[in-house]
Amino acid sequence: ILCVFWVYGIAGAFVYSIIVFVVARKTLERIKNQFASLLEGTGKMAKGQLDAPFEEDLGVFAPLGEELQKVQAGFRQSVEEEVKSRSMKTELVANVSHDLKTPLTAIITYVGLLKKEDITEEERRSYIDTLDTKSQRLKRLIEDLFEMSKASSRDITLNITQVDLPALIRQVETEARDELGAADIEFRYQFPEERIVRPLDGDKTSRIFESLVLNVAKYGMKGTRAYVSIQLAYGYAYVE
Repeated sequence: ILCVFWVYGIAGAFVYSIIVFVVARKTLERIKNQFASLLEGTGKMAKGQLDAPFEEDLGVFAPLGEELQKVQAGFRQSVEEEVKSRSMKTELVANVSHDLKTPLTAIITYVGLLKKEDITEEERRSYIDTLDTKSQRLKRLIEDLFEMSKASSRDITLNITQVDLPALIRQVETEARDELGAADIEFRYQFPEERIVRPLDGDKTSRIFESLVLNVAKYGMKGTRAYVSIQLAYGYAYVE
């Protein structure tokens, strides 16, 4: 169009071409820098720096940058969940290993007592009953180890039955009488007068309270009391 005006038009076209060249060069340089910034960000992601932001304006690459930031967030969440999962597995193995040691030590002790020839028949029966209780507890703990892998894959089958909650808690405390006796901790209950029955997996619920009771024996101050209460509200039973 400029060239239609002949000499002046040709001069104008020349100036216009220079302006277009300068603008295009600056635009190309800006796009090049934006692309370099995008590559730098993806390079940091590849090295595991999942928190590294894209420091510059990505311009035409902004939509791609936003998607990469979503990828960063997804990777970061996956890594955090994996670290948490490994930590929980390590803690679970450590706790179960400690719990395995307690009944095993008791079994070894009572087997040694049974080997003595100067014990009475009544003492022998008492030792055998204790061995039976401890061996059953050891069996449950070993089964928990096998279920740990199922827990990781969420492949757990619950055996739901109607469980008397106060009776279950009292039973757990009775089974841990040796540990509580050594710690000299007395349990005091504050339960409602009515019968509290809930649909629960008795074994797994018992395992939860057993862990809590053993922690009381392990970390509680000697010669003190542990209070256990059940409150009913909105159809739920709250154990404290």
